[in-house]
This record gives sequence, C-alpha cells and structure tokens, in this order.
Amino acid sequence: MAVLFSVLALALADPADGLAKAMLPIYVAEAEAYSMAVETAPKRPLEFVKEPILEWSDAARDGLFTQGVVFLWLRAGRPAAIGTIYSEPENARLKGRKLLHEFHALDPEKLIVTRPKGALNEWVPQAGLARKELPDAPTPAGTAAARLVQLKAVAAEFAAHGLDPDKKRVDMRLLPTPLYRYPAATSGVTDGALFTFVTTAGTDPEILLLIEAKVTDGKASWEFACGRFSDKSLHVQRRGKEVWSPTRSDANTWLHDPQHLFRVYPDKIVSLDGKVLARVRAIDTMWWGEYLPAEDK
Repeated sequence: MAVLFSVLALALADPADGLAKAMLPIYVAEAEAYSMAVETAPKRPLEFVKEPILEWSDAARDGLFTQGVVFLWLRAGRPAAIGTIYSEPENARLKGRKLLHEFHALDPEKLIVTRPKGALNEWVPQAGLARKELPDAPTPAGTAAARLVQLKAVAAEFAAHGLDPDKKRVDMRLLPTPLYRYPAATSGVTDGALFTFVTTAGTDPEILLLIEAKVTDGKASWEFACGRFSDKSLHVQRRGKEVWSPTRSDANTWLHDPQHLFRVYPDKIVSLDGKVLARVRAIDTMWWGEYLPAEDK
C-alpha cells in the first residue's frame, strides 16, 4: 500500500487559519466532483484521495492572499493525476472567494476526465506524461528505506527557476520531503516519489518533479518527469544541464500547455459557507474569466 506522507500543513495565524478551515470542505467538494480514468480503462475510475497532500498559501502574489490544497488521484497506488483547488479574494464585484481549479496529468496513459453536467470549464488531456531515463543515477537499492535516501539525493540534483511575463527571474526551491511516496505501487513501477518546487513568495507548488524506479528486462533503473503548475515560463536543470523548459507561447498559455497535460481555470465565486455567488467561464483573452449568474446553465 502506498505511503501517504503527512500533510505539510502551513502554520497560519488567524484570520488565515480560519479561512483555511472554512474553505477546506469547499475544496474537497470541488475535487470530488471530478471523475477520472485512463483511456484503456474508461469505466474504472481512479482512486480519489480525499485527504490533501499539501496545504499552501501565497500571500505575496499580486498583493492577494491566495490559499489552497493539493489532491491526488491514484491508479494502483501510483499517482495518475494531481490537482490543486485554491481561492483568492474577489471583492471588486462580489464579496467572496474566486475558486480556481489547476490540474496536471501524471499517468503515462491519456486520462479521460469528466465533470457534472452544466460545468462551464473542462480538462481534456491529449496525451499521457512521458518519462525520461536517468542513466547516470545509481541503481535503485533493494530496500524501500535505502531507495528513499536515493530519491531525495536524486531530487536534490535538480534546480529550477521561472520567468514571469515581464521576463523577471523567479528562483525556486525544492521541498526536500516528497509530497507523496509510493514504495509498493502494484503496477508499472517498483518505487517512486512526487516532489515540488516552490518560490520564496509562499508554498504554492510551481513545478512538479516525479522520480520513479522501474525494472525492464530484469534491470532496475530510475526515470523522471516534470510537470507545470505555474503561469510562468519554466526552466529545470539537473547537475547544471537544462532538462525541461516549457516557455509561454500561443500554444502554451496561462490556461494550458499544448497537450493539455496542464490545465487551470477560474470556475466560480463562493461565499465562505460554500454558496455559489457566480460561475466563471475561462477565456484565453481574460485570465480572470467571464462571470455568469450562479443560476445560469
């Protein structure tokens, strides 16, 4: 059974702590409304992990207090999708919190994602997440404890930064404790861990780093994959050499990447008790989205 690390709870003083407690049931309900499966088994839903693997905040971003949590969807104990449901204050037109949904595909197979009827926004991945070999990494050890040491050491070899829309460099730091570790996944790999890079502005995940051990033809080896959880142009290096660099473009927008492995959209405005005040349709030319009355379908 996969080992779920304890939630990396952010120590916040009131009123932020009160906000996090009030919003958590809303975030869970939003995430639970999604149904996900891989393309080869569309009627076998992925396992939704109701307990968030991370609570985060970004108090410095654009002068807003942004706060949210991160969820996982598992396939045979292995992360297949990750999503963060988060919110920021909406006080200009409505007194409430704007909910945003942000996702990234982690499974090697393409995902099929469905939402309840009437949802304004959707996530339609066009491919699975490809892995790359780490041929110069040490051979995966024979025990889970020893492999965890290796996982952390390999992750520490990566460095990352981003460029904001004004081309200003934003340095990032790796959280040394994995968001999720799965040393006994029952399909595809023998071990793995999911790490994240964050900025100095808070603990908002910006880059995902997946490292996995697998056995092919009797030989054990390590692989990795990176994922975008940011609106920035991103650059990831390993041992000083760039290994991943998705830059913003007409096809790699604020809302999605070319293959829609990554997707983010504002979805609705809610009160702290969960009442929907307005629904929001994501539009490429309007990052804040188009506001619609709550009752409109």
